Amino acid sequence: MNIKWFSKRDQLMVLALSVPLLARLYMDGQDAAMHRLALLIVIFIVAFGWNALFAKLMAKEIGAGQLEFAMLFALLLPSPVGWGGVVLATSFGWVFGREIFGGKEILPPALIAMAFAIFSFPDGGFETQWILSVRPDPLLALACLPGAALLLWKGVLRWQVVAGALLGVAVMLVLIDIPQSQQWWEHYLLGTFAIGVLFLAANPECAPRNKKARWLYGGLLGVLIISIRLFNPDQPDGVAFSILLGGLFAPLLDRALNWRGKT
Repeated sequence: MNIKWFSKRDQLMVLALSVPLLARLYMDGQDAAMHRLALLIVIFIVAFGWNALFAKLMAKEIGAGQLEFAMLFALLLPSPVGWGGVVLATSFGWVFGREIFGGKEILPPALIAMAFAIFSFPDGGFETQWILSVRPDPLLALACLPGAALLLWKGVLRWQVVAGALLGVAVMLVLIDIPQSQQWWEHYLLGTFAIGVLFLAANPECAPRNKKARWLYGGLLGVLIISIRLFNPDQPDGVAFSILLGGLFAPLLDRALNWRGKT
């Protein structure tokens, strides 16, 4: 059985995710950082195991992407969580996000895993709590910028999606009243906004193919994130479910704008 460890895109993604992962570990503190690293290893092993199993059943080589998946899922985790929940969420995310479609990603597997964990273990620590009542820490968001610049330079990031999401957030905050204790720009730094928009929503495999559709897709994400954050206290971050919902509309946006195979 052949193993394809890293494609060129996987190498770029792992490199881009390294800086925010280091920042996340620094923010955790020693004990929580060790736990997150251990979870990352477990996530990788479980994803690789499922990939190997499906490769054997389908008589094909073991594909790449497990390390990128593990790094993204580990980054999305807001705090130390239980091992059992992580294993189940990893299995669900990898199988239904990748293997069930023959290795093609319809939606980011790490995002599917995170959504599954939030729904299945609502008290398991998978969701950021009280996000609007904490002081924003710019470290994680700033740590995402070098990797985003690298991906943009290499053409592995759809900048229209990022710009659309930034505009969507700004427009939504103009249309509604936000608490006086908050500044509009803080929403760009809170929770997993930077990670989700830069490394998940702007993923070329999940974003619309039409350039105009990417703007609409990004704007929709920004509106959904603010709507969920402000009006759904059960999901205070809002990023994971906004990208999942927005991703379902990506093909429709392409169709609506008469995509003909050109980007």
